[in-house]
Amino acid sequence: MHVALLGSEQDPQIKHVAMALSQSATPFYYANTAHFGTEWTISYDPDFDDGLIHFNSPSLCDQPRVTFSNTQAAYWHEYLPGTLKRTHATPDTKGTAAQSTDTERADTSSKSTTFEREFGWIEQERASTLLCWFSYTDIKWVNAIDAVRSHQCKPYQSRIAGKLGAHIPYTFVGNAPEVASQFCNNMREVIYKPVRGGRTAQFVNKQPNMRPLLNTLLSERPVTFQKYIGGVNVRSYVLGQDVLSVQIDSDELDYRNDDKASVSITIVPNEVQQLAIAICQALGMHWCAIDWRKSAKGKYFFLEANPSPYFLKVEQDTGLDITGRLVELLSKT
Repeated sequence: MHVALLGSEQDPQIKHVAMALSQSATPFYYANTAHFGTEWTISYDPDFDDGLIHFNSPSLCDQPRVTFSNTQAAYWHEYLPGTLKRTHATPDTKGTAAQSTDTERADTSSKSTTFEREFGWIEQERASTLLCWFSYTDIKWVNAIDAVRSHQCKPYQSRIAGKLGAHIPYTFVGNAPEVASQFCNNMREVIYKPVRGGRTAQFVNKQPNMRPLLNTLLSERPVTFQKYIGGVNVRSYVLGQDVLSVQIDSDELDYRNDDKASVSITIVPNEVQQLAIAICQALGMHWCAIDWRKSAKGKYFFLEANPSPYFLKVEQDTGLDITGRLVELLSKT
């Protein structure tokens, strides 16, 4: 039985987990989704309810192919979109761009748009084929695609955590300017976060009349506004029934912007540990990193649960054995 490693084989964390699996004599293979279709492929039989992963290089797996059913577990680190090369030559512009005719420029633009539509369609076909594998429930996905998608909607995570008893900062999510304006006026300090993620948090520069600015901003995209909680950052790594927590000290609002942020082991109350395990399980995860904001009064506010967190630097700085527990999750059914 093999363990699949979903991510780039050049990624430091993937390489680290691969080395740990090798040391525990656990067979594994790499599945870099950016190279799906070139370096590895899939064949799936829905009637037989099984499939094969085919490898074009021995560096990816010790066998030329592995069945879905012989994949014991899969470590989901990162999904990487594919790349598509143009299969047609670009039109001759007959010299410099300044000399191109309007017809030629329009033709180039039309072909570029057609190429982008084709790429989008092909990427959908790739993703749908991979879903045959991602949804194969006999594999222990660490973590499964539904858990990964929950992280793409942090308000959903907050709702689940809140139902389990977690404290949630006062939050606005949406693009209704009148409600957003009222929310900002009612809070002393407000921070902005993306709804899905991809950018770091920042303070909202409050002004006497924010409505015109909010009208412009929210006509472009929805936002998450949240009441600022003074205190310290705590991250709890949940691995099955184990909870390992660290405090992250930083002068920045978002410690991801701070190269000088320091990490140290911290002990969180037992009720917070049990809550972390309950949140992890409720979100369908075998492991995750939960970010808390601990207030000056010692209250823990839930921020998010990351289903595929980075952990190498935390291990290096603290000596916590996250790798060993992760490998145990992957190698035991």
